[in-house]
Amino acid sequence: MRTNVYFFVVVILSILFAFTHALNGQNQLYSKNSIKVGLGIGISMGNNTEGSGFVYTTGYHRELWKNRLRLNPNFSIGHYSSKWMLDARDQYFNSINIETNLYFDLIRIKWFSLVIGCGGLINNSRGLKGTGGDPEGYTEPPASEYVNDFHFGGFLGGGFRINPPGKRIAVNIMPVNIHVGNNYFAEFHAKIELDVKL
Repeated sequence: MRTNVYFFVVVILSILFAFTHALNGQNQLYSKNSIKVGLGIGISMGNNTEGSGFVYTTGYHRELWKNRLRLNPNFSIGHYSSKWMLDARDQYFNSINIETNLYFDLIRIKWFSLVIGCGGLINNSRGLKGTGGDPEGYTEPPASEYVNDFHFGGFLGGGFRINPPGKRIAVNIMPVNIHVGNNYFAEFHAKIELDVKL
């Protein structure tokens, strides 16, 4: 729990740092490298897990071709529970993803672009399944159990990118983020991300 709080604080401080520097970023030249941070909401499910919650991401961003093709290795952690799911057993779990994605500006008009992305990932979902929830699904209450599952899969996503020239910050509004993998693993998120140019 303490690690989750620390990670959340780091993401928030990174976003505040990015906004602070954005105010000073007037017509400067930056490298092709940036730090990406993001925050989203969605659902995660697998063979032994199902829940909704928040996801936090951080990673490296590298322009590869004409500011239209970008590489993004990243790390994300999501915190989920079945609190808002009426037909799921009580459960609380974290979903940790290590990803390498490529993003491409499919359509670009000045500093606004339509973005698509794809990539691969390794996932670890771990947490606790409790004794309550889904009362009609069991003849007797199940025992509590720990879950620690690994998944391999891919990423597909799409959204919009706002990248004013000469500014330190680019904003990515990504309503579609889909992870799919083995053992019925799937995640669906809507996220907003900031690229802090170095």
